Amino acid sequence: MISIVSPVYDSETCLQKLVEKIIFNTKKLTNSIEIILVDDGSKDNSWSKIKQLKKKYKFIKGIKLNKNYGQHKAISIGIQMSTKDFVVVMDCDLEDNPKHIIEMHNLYKIKKKPVIIRHLYKNHNPKFRFISNIFWNLLKIISLKNFDPQLGNFILIDKKIKKKYLSLKSKTYFYGDLLTLNTEFQIITKIRNYSLRKQGTTYNFIKLLLMGLNLIKRYNFLSLYFSSNKKLDKEKIIISKKI
Repeated sequence: MISIVSPVYDSETCLQKLVEKIIFNTKKLTNSIEIILVDDGSKDNSWSKIKQLKKKYKFIKGIKLNKNYGQHKAISIGIQMSTKDFVVVMDCDLEDNPKHIIEMHNLYKIKKKPVIIRHLYKNHNPKFRFISNIFWNLLKIISLKNFDPQLGNFILIDKKIKKKYLSLKSKTYFYGDLLTLNTEFQIITKIRNYSLRKQGTTYNFIKLLLMGLNLIKRYNFLSLYFSSNKKLDKEKIIISKKI
């Protein structure tokens, strides 16, 4: 019934709790789940942890990429490998709380539209949020799309949206790619948790800057207008192991 896709990078300390919380919360909804953990070139023992979890839980799928391609490339591979009626994408460090999955599914049933979590950042750095808000509002202007700085990648989609997403020639940012498909979201507002990853976020200043430049390049209205003539992504994602 539900595939949960989670990109993994240097998160060995989070994965056990992630899986346990997903199981605890989704069992109230269905017994038909698969958890797809995509190791995006981790430098720690994340892949070993995924293998341990696979031995205990047969419904886990582990995918190891041969290098670090970035969170959203990992998400696209996980979605591609999913088999259930619904796909939920969420972070592996439990900033996204699995307890919201049931509410997301129940809301979907009302209007049959994808569901996204709007995050409230309680006690987060106000300076960082101010800069982030400026960036996302700029992106909204140059893309002519309704980018919201409080919407991220904690999203539930159905088979119809999944098919449209996978047909995109270029995939850059999961939420942004869904916007280019003119996806209509139902929104649930929740407080975002703190990361359980030892080092917190894996995005340093350079990574954030490069991601920002890439988003501007991909989602400005000229790029979107001519996107139908774009070639497929040049970078081929290589899967080194699957379990």
